[in-house]
Amino acid sequence: MSRLESHFGTRIPWSSDRSKPVPHHFGDPTAESRALLTDVALVDFSHHETVAISGENVNDFLGGLITNQVKKVTPQKSVYSAHLTPQGRFLWDFTLLRDADRLLLITEPGSATPLAQRLSPFILRAKIRIEVESTLAMLGIAGPESSQVLQGIFPEFPILDAPLGETLSPESGIRLWRDPRHAGFGWRLLVPASAVSAWWERLVKRIPPAGFAAWEEYRIRLALPRGGNEFIPEVSLPLESGLLEMNGVDFAKGCYVGQETTARTHHRGTLKKRVYSLMLSAGEIVTPGTPILLPSGKETGVLTSVTPGTGERIGLGILHPSDVEQDRAFTIGPLQVTAQKPDWATWA
Repeated sequence: MSRLESHFGTRIPWSSDRSKPVPHHFGDPTAESRALLTDVALVDFSHHETVAISGENVNDFLGGLITNQVKKVTPQKSVYSAHLTPQGRFLWDFTLLRDADRLLLITEPGSATPLAQRLSPFILRAKIRIEVESTLAMLGIAGPESSQVLQGIFPEFPILDAPLGETLSPESGIRLWRDPRHAGFGWRLLVPASAVSAWWERLVKRIPPAGFAAWEEYRIRLALPRGGNEFIPEVSLPLESGLLEMNGVDFAKGCYVGQETTARTHHRGTLKKRVYSLMLSAGEIVTPGTPILLPSGKETGVLTSVTPGTGERIGLGILHPSDVEQDRAFTIGPLQVTAQKPDWATWA
């Protein structure tokens, strides 16, 4: 649940994200979307979850299980990564932070317990402890002016020129980092759950709030992939959905679960699908998971995210690049669809 639920109460409308309550908006969703797209906004991510891993040789333990290099994670640098099936299919993604002698895996709502359970059998005789960390809460600061505004709030830190993954500790027990995936994700602030209301009130004096509706529209407009949406558990090869472009894989590290398939599809260029931005015509509501069809009726992909409503909408989907390159017409249910490559895409 949102750690701010009792703080806001019934003053705002609520919606659900992965069965967790989140603020839907704070009065004007259109203005909130505009703030994210053109300025800066404060977003409640306190319903996201955390797994903590500690013990002897924690780097070696986790390094054999995830797609990125654990040794890159320091108190000053966070890293994005994923855990895959042995066949190289996506399971979970997370941001890694160093917290004293622990590694924190900041993951999606509802993912912490199954992720911890999945990793636990790998412990064997290692002196490793894996637990769901419930005493922390996360907030987000995003938008093109996010670094400038944060620089004004924390003037003693080099925020303006911070690279992706830069991690700061503006106060004891507080972690502020520039999301390692993409500049569009902005910044994240990790605070004790007991202090999240106070931090919200402190930041909202300088940064306007944006609800989940505005955040999802912003994320989809920027074609920023999300674990559980564009990264489909047990289905996606993670490179299809942008794991490489989101800085989530290191091809120079040693072996890890799912490494063979990931490396082979990358080096041989054999990926058959990619994530694309979609423009949907006005009409009926369609939901993620709906097949994307060619005029012949043949399925070419799947809708993974979509903005709500019955007007013209934007979405994200996984498609065959050859169909997009041939400028074929697509449909999702009764709706006409056009597709284009995300701005961040590096594939030919």
